[in-house]
Amino acid sequence: MVIYKLDRQDYYKVKNLLDPAQKNTLTINAIINGVNRGSIYVDNPEEPTTALIDETGIISFFIGDVTNQAFLDALPDFIDNQLKMDTYESCGGTYFIAVVQNNQWGQAIEKAIAHKEYETDNELYYHFDPEMFHSLKKQYITLPDNLTLKRINNEVIRNDSDGILKGVLEEVWYSLEDFHQDGFGYCITKGHTILSACFSCCVYEDQHEISVETFDDTYLNKGLATLVCGAYLEHCLKNDLVPHWSTMDTNHGSKRLANKLGFVCESKLTTYEFEWK
Repeated sequence: MVIYKLDRQDYYKVKNLLDPAQKNTLTINAIINGVNRGSIYVDNPEEPTTALIDETGIISFFIGDVTNQAFLDALPDFIDNQLKMDTYESCGGTYFIAVVQNNQWGQAIEKAIAHKEYETDNELYYHFDPEMFHSLKKQYITLPDNLTLKRINNEVIRNDSDGILKGVLEEVWYSLEDFHQDGFGYCITKGHTILSACFSCCVYEDQHEISVETFDDTYLNKGLATLVCGAYLEHCLKNDLVPHWSTMDTNHGSKRLANKLGFVCESKLTTYEFEWK
């Protein structure tokens, strides 16, 4: 069989395949609703029963009927060819990373990529504890006088001559207008140079997944990411938004930062990763 790529206006067709127990429905729903960038591949474009939802260049999710043998049989060739090509063309990505909901999907993916040299990890999912955040905030550094904390807006993006913010935002949003409408973020600058930023990378209703990056290596481990995330979280609290954090178990820096911000790990799922050659 052929695995089909759905048109964006047809993404809604896979909504009924979602399992209520899934841990990462924020990202999946953000893609299905057309809010954030992603592609959806299915067994049947009219009435899908199994689907791969790809958060462009970041991670793939599988939903629907795990016993759909025709889909599973087509998966190795699909991963090695169309998904590889689409990932590279959309963002220059060269890695396949998939997260699985249960052992059944794990076994299916292991079989599909058995010919690859893959690694396994765990994707950790966190919930936010506002009381812990307010307690931990007392330990944060004070922003140095030569740096400025700003809300990300059109002026900040326009003054960013390196195009850093535009680049990272357009990796996960279809346009900057969509970002301003549905998401938000903060950054720390030195003059007009962006040093660190925290922004919504996936949005579903009042749920916001956080992305944070420090762009200047000389400012790594100086507390800037903590401060910029702190501003983001204050905005969430003031506007009744629910922030979410997820990261790989092997990303120790991200786990430390999550703990400093009042996030508590509540669940984990197995991931599979390899580099396309």
